[in-house]
Amino acid sequence: MATNDLIYIETRSRGRGVASSRAFENIIKAVRDDIEAKRLRPGDKLPAERELAVKFGVGRNAVREALRTLESAGLIKLQKGVNGGSFVREGSYEGVTQSFRDMLALGRITLDDMTSARQDIMRIVLEHAAKKATKEDFEKIRINIDRSEIATRDKQYGEQLKLTEEFYRLLAESTKNYVLVLIILPLSEVVRRFVVAANIPPPRNVINSRRRTLECLMAGDAQGAIEAVNTHLEIVHQSIRKRFPESELPAVEDPQASEK
Repeated sequence: MATNDLIYIETRSRGRGVASSRAFENIIKAVRDDIEAKRLRPGDKLPAERELAVKFGVGRNAVREALRTLESAGLIKLQKGVNGGSFVREGSYEGVTQSFRDMLALGRITLDDMTSARQDIMRIVLEHAAKKATKEDFEKIRINIDRSEIATRDKQYGEQLKLTEEFYRLLAESTKNYVLVLIILPLSEVVRRFVVAANIPPPRNVINSRRRTLECLMAGDAQGAIEAVNTHLEIVHQSIRKRFPESELPAVEDPQASEK
């Protein structure tokens, strides 16, 4: 069979033959369509596997494959137990994160590309934050920096990494534009994985850099904040490159697992 030929899977439901191209894709499309049409909303529970199998005239294995694919895409979460099942998730950036990791692994993008894009996007984030951030936003960022200072001082690097991710999330959220949050978080997460793999401790000036960023934002000085953040990102980038030259990018493990 030629590689571009379609594979048709014939399934049966209640005695009727139902032909489909890769049957599980019909289930995926139906769920996506229902989410887009707001017929399914975050927290809603999908029908049970058996019910989906009957409805689409497919086997339970096709249903499970569809659910696993939807989970990998970040659209649903699968829960076990008495109250388990398949539930529509809140908005998630995990699928975007995985796409970046895949592109890195395949050599379609490089760590240099990632850092350059991250710096360019942070410029946009900080320009918007300088105009739109509220006192409440600034207070959340200040608390984050204080906690990061304690974690850095006490060499709690796992906690410090989590707070770093939170720092960039708070900056993005202060723009009041969720699209920027969805772009920044996956980029930060991928870089974080390299930081863990390279075992890079926080740069000495990281807390001062973040306080400088906050001060500039509170003063409406977007350019000052941009210089503080992007200088720090470049320092981290160069530290990673020293540990992993471009031709030797590592197979990075999940940072949460590495911290246990």
